[in-house]
Amino acid sequence: MSSQNSLPPEIIESILRRLPAKSLGRFKSVSKPWCSLISNPKFIKTHLHHNKSTSKVVLVSDSKSLYSLDINEPYLKSNEEDVEIMITGKELAFPLVQPPIMWEEVLGSCNGLVLAKDVDDKVFIMNPTTREVMEVPFSPFALPVHESFVMYGFGYNSSSEDYQVITISFWDTDNEHNPDCTDMFVTSYSLRENSWRKMRDSPYDHAVGHLTSGVLVNGNLHWLTSVRPGYSSTIAAFSLVNEEFSEIELPDSINNDNAVFNELVVVGGKLGVFGTRLGNDLWVMEEYGVCASWIKVSMHEVEIDPVKPICSIEGSDRDIVLGDEDGIVVYNIDDRRCRNVRIVEGPNGFAIGGTYVESLEAPKCVIRTP
Repeated sequence: MSSQNSLPPEIIESILRRLPAKSLGRFKSVSKPWCSLISNPKFIKTHLHHNKSTSKVVLVSDSKSLYSLDINEPYLKSNEEDVEIMITGKELAFPLVQPPIMWEEVLGSCNGLVLAKDVDDKVFIMNPTTREVMEVPFSPFALPVHESFVMYGFGYNSSSEDYQVITISFWDTDNEHNPDCTDMFVTSYSLRENSWRKMRDSPYDHAVGHLTSGVLVNGNLHWLTSVRPGYSSTIAAFSLVNEEFSEIELPDSINNDNAVFNELVVVGGKLGVFGTRLGNDLWVMEEYGVCASWIKVSMHEVEIDPVKPICSIEGSDRDIVLGDEDGIVVYNIDDRRCRNVRIVEGPNGFAIGGTYVESLEAPKCVIRTP
């Protein structure tokens, strides 16, 4: 402990906030002052700011387990001549939860916290790094499960410093469940308050297109949706701060009549749109909210189909990770070259769950210090 005492507290803090979240979890046992510092919400926020650039991919296995993949380090250490990148899959187990949760789908992630649901449609917020998990209470505003559809979104409200789960739900009118009601109900769950509240209905028709989770970019959740009454396609952006919807225009060359059947993604922190109706083209919005900034990225000779962008390699906007249930590849835009990702000790079959960053954020009531 003498070495610890020889350094000023501000130097110790400066060193610790640059270390990986997983290491800091172990360092809590070094001393009470270290435990107090690492658990401090202000330190957690500062640590996140220094370490949020590296994303990990999360998979949902056919056996209903979660796995984590770190693609960045093996890719950056590999030789350019290698046609295959070897990555070790790590199962995400939560030892304090018994029996183990049978995971069904990842619904979103933000600042190291992941929103997911199990096979019984129970919703959880977890931190894959610290292995903490909490069950989100059932919403009193939820429609009957077998008579409706629901889409989720997850993000951070920078104004209230609170994590929120947003749901958009509507009746399954095709099966004559409340056939005259076409309302799009919006509700919000506050992690800090541990409670649900009803919000103003969405003005868009979310029943057309795919049932997908909201894509988080620039503090807003995004869905491809239709505008009534003509049912032209648009991107609906929901502000977690203002709690209002706005529209983002699609690229001019995309057919607005059926663009809703594509999908939204995040690539390098930027909003993107892709889909089978666009061929192998990925559209990326370089400057958020500026329609003129959409650029087209064409991907050729990709062996997996359909092509689904997952993320970009850390420090590069030219290497994009693509994947589906058949595998994962890294595609270089300049060389038009694919390199296969070989997963060792991973699941035999899986679905892509998305990405997350390592952090110390806790999936419980958030209390910030001034």
